[in-house]
Amino acid sequence: MRPLDLKLEGFTCYSDPQHVDFTNFDVFVICGPTGAGKSTIIDAICYALYGRVPRHDNTTSLISHNRDSMKVALEFEVNDKRYRVHRGINLNRRTARDGSERVTRAPSPVQFEEQLPDGNWDPLEGRVKGIDDAIRDIVGLDFESFERCVLLPQGEFQELLAGDKDERRKVLKNVLDMWVYDRMMQAANSRANILRAEIDGQHQRLLEDYADATEEALAAVRREQPSIAKSLTATREEVAALNEGVELAGKVTDARARQSRLQEDAQRQTQQIVDAEKLGAEGTARRDALAREVAASRKALAEVPYDRALHNALHGLKARADHLVALTARLPAAEAAVANLEGLKEAEAAAAALVKSVATVEKAKAEAQQALDEAHRLDAAAHVRSGLKPGDICTVCGNKIVKLPPAEAGDLGPRQAALKEVADRLTQLSRQRDEAQRAVGREKDRLDSARTALEDLRAQCETLVATIVEEAPANLDPEPKVIDGAFAAQEQACALFERLTANVQKSESELRQLDEKIAASAASLAGLKAQAAASTQEAEAAGVEASTALDTLKALVQRWMWGEAAPLIEQKKNPRPALEGLRRTKEGEVDGLTRTLARLEADEKRIEAGIEQAARIRAEIEDKTSQRHLHAELGRLLRNDAFQEWFLDEAMSLLAETASVRLETLYRRFAMRVEKGEFQVVDHWQADQIRSARTLSGGETFVCSLALALALSERLPELRSAAAAPLESLFLDEGFGTLDPETLDVVITALEGLRSEERMVGIISHVSELPQRIESRIEVTTSPEGSNLKVVGV
Repeated sequence: MRPLDLKLEGFTCYSDPQHVDFTNFDVFVICGPTGAGKSTIIDAICYALYGRVPRHDNTTSLISHNRDSMKVALEFEVNDKRYRVHRGINLNRRTARDGSERVTRAPSPVQFEEQLPDGNWDPLEGRVKGIDDAIRDIVGLDFESFERCVLLPQGEFQELLAGDKDERRKVLKNVLDMWVYDRMMQAANSRANILRAEIDGQHQRLLEDYADATEEALAAVRREQPSIAKSLTATREEVAALNEGVELAGKVTDARARQSRLQEDAQRQTQQIVDAEKLGAEGTARRDALAREVAASRKALAEVPYDRALHNALHGLKARADHLVALTARLPAAEAAVANLEGLKEAEAAAAALVKSVATVEKAKAEAQQALDEAHRLDAAAHVRSGLKPGDICTVCGNKIVKLPPAEAGDLGPRQAALKEVADRLTQLSRQRDEAQRAVGREKDRLDSARTALEDLRAQCETLVATIVEEAPANLDPEPKVIDGAFAAQEQACALFERLTANVQKSESELRQLDEKIAASAASLAGLKAQAAASTQEAEAAGVEASTALDTLKALVQRWMWGEAAPLIEQKKNPRPALEGLRRTKEGEVDGLTRTLARLEADEKRIEAGIEQAARIRAEIEDKTSQRHLHAELGRLLRNDAFQEWFLDEAMSLLAETASVRLETLYRRFAMRVEKGEFQVVDHWQADQIRSARTLSGGETFVCSLALALALSERLPELRSAAAAPLESLFLDEGFGTLDPETLDVVITALEGLRSEERMVGIISHVSELPQRIESRIEVTTSPEGSNLKVVGV
């Protein structure tokens, strides 16, 4: 896996958007002050690939301070194929009712794409788990293995180089994922135990489910089938015969019932013929009587003195005459109302008396008002005089007072009471006067209305008299009494005329109905005679059909010897219930024989299948027994520590050999080898002296550990089966600060030499000499707003 392009925003110390293009990097340095965020670049790569970060369990804590989201996008290359993955997290903040802030985490949809040959991007997987699985399969490493094999902390490889044997075994097992052999041993033993249980279960199944799956049992079933099949065929034939017998018995019963019904129809139709002939004779007599009644009613109707035009004219004249009588009766009262003047005279006299009284009281009110004004004047003069003495200036005239007149106070109280009493009396009399004057007006209006009503009444009477005289027939006196008599006579004649007319219409209607019935009776009489003949003929045919079916039924009963039905036929009773009962019995026998035959056939198939299945089970038992022995042996072999010891020794030897090749470039003084599970160094400066790696100095240990780390990244696909893709990138985290200047110069020179290889090596360090020697670098700077990245020297 080789990173090509990294974009991040809101990721830990990188609040603002950052971009790193790794395309032209080979050996480069990630430099900056301690705590600036150098290792965070590697964390971002891990997060993009796996959604997890080393040293952080909670990804929500990766969001920059005062940011509500973070985004990471990584483009990388594996086996000449380019991929792109996007991940992010959003925070939703909500204020609760108590004022506290609640924060919920909402991961953004993950996107994973592959670049097509035409340069377009094709989405590979939409679900998060599917994306994680796809990336793991493409890279060839899970998160833990990527952390151990690509992100190389020097301390761990120093432990591998110079630590004790147990720690070395633990490191190699982790790096090479050798715990898989422990899991393989457990899986093999588990599979052997499962197979043992399955074999035991199949043996038990043979005993319980396939005990009768034998050739002897199959032959016994096959011997029993022919006799059952023969009995079933015979019983089915008898059931078919019983079905025919039941049908014949039904035909006999139906034919006899039809014969009886047709005979009853013929008798009923014969009686209907008699009734129809009787009805025809009676109808003819009734028709003749009705014809005579109609003739008599028409004669009486011609003699009725009813004149419809005169009746209609008298109807209107009577209404006007009645109205004239009513109006005439109202004339005396109307004339009396006009002649009555007493009410007007009394109202006028009362109004005149009240007018005089009001004038008198008005005069008395004026006198009382004058007396009150005089009392006010005297009272005011007395008020002005109070406090004055001769020689003072008069406040009224302005002259000097020589002599004061005697004081005389006005009597205000009695005079005010007298004025109020007179005013109240005047108000009361004024109202009475006004009411009396209105009464006079009302009396005058009443007389005017009475005169108008009398004139209208007289005019209506005159108009009615003229109308009656004009509309009355020439030979009729227009007097109301004469008109009443003539109208009463026409009313009586009209009632008689209508009654006779109704009688004639009713009789003529009944006469028409009788004619229709007589005609219909004559027509139906012929039909009834034809129906009676047909019913008689069909009854005879039904009798023949019943006799024929009965003869066939007797032969069938005699053939099958159905003893229950024979006596019933002889007694001319219905044998169908007995035959149906016998049929149900035989059908039950058919069902029983069918089930028995089906059971035998099923047993035959079951035993045949059981024999085959038992054979397959025995073959499976044999195969599983072989597999169980194989898994048990594999578990036993894997349980032996010699295998893992051998594998570790081989891995260490391969790593030592490759590290020695690396040391020829990094530091020619040493080569590496393995002896008795320990890493040894060959010191070329000391006559190829072989000594333990624990005797190396700090700088020498770092150089050898670096060579060992590079060897592991190169040989990992051979040593670790899961790492299918080559490791094209490494990140070395710190460790250079322990080197002396001379050794550091050697190591930097060796690292510069790696540029010619198809590998990207990133060095994370704050050592100042590294950026000075290795121009390609990512500089990390800090500010109060957050860290920033700058690519230099590419």
